[in-house]
Amino acid sequence: MKRILATLAIVSLSFSVTGCKGDPAEQAVKLMEQMADVMDKNKDDCDKMGDELAKFMESNGSKIADLKKADEGKSAEEKKKMMEKYEERMKGVMMKVMGAGMKCKDNKKVQDAMKKM
Repeated sequence: MKRILATLAIVSLSFSVTGCKGDPAEQAVKLMEQMADVMDKNKDDCDKMGDELAKFMESNGSKIADLKKADEGKSAEEKKKMMEKYEERMKGVMMKVMGAGMKCKDNKKVQDAMKKM
């Protein structure tokens, strides 16, 4: 669960990504919304959640890694501005992730998928 929250924070604050089109912060938030939707949709079947998260990470893991790298070296002020801009959307992400993630936090498939972050 801590890994999810840390990744959400890092990815949601990213500014620039090599090879990405459009606003990288917007892309990061969209990725997090997609991941939260996967978790929320499968919150009643933890094994399925783990399988779907693994697929999501397989498809998007390199993008997430690039976003994490891009965030390195950003000033606290830059991060604060981005968090303010996307605060409401990230609250929605957090609600889904916390609800579904807490239900399945001990599931091996979910844990394995989250390690890929």
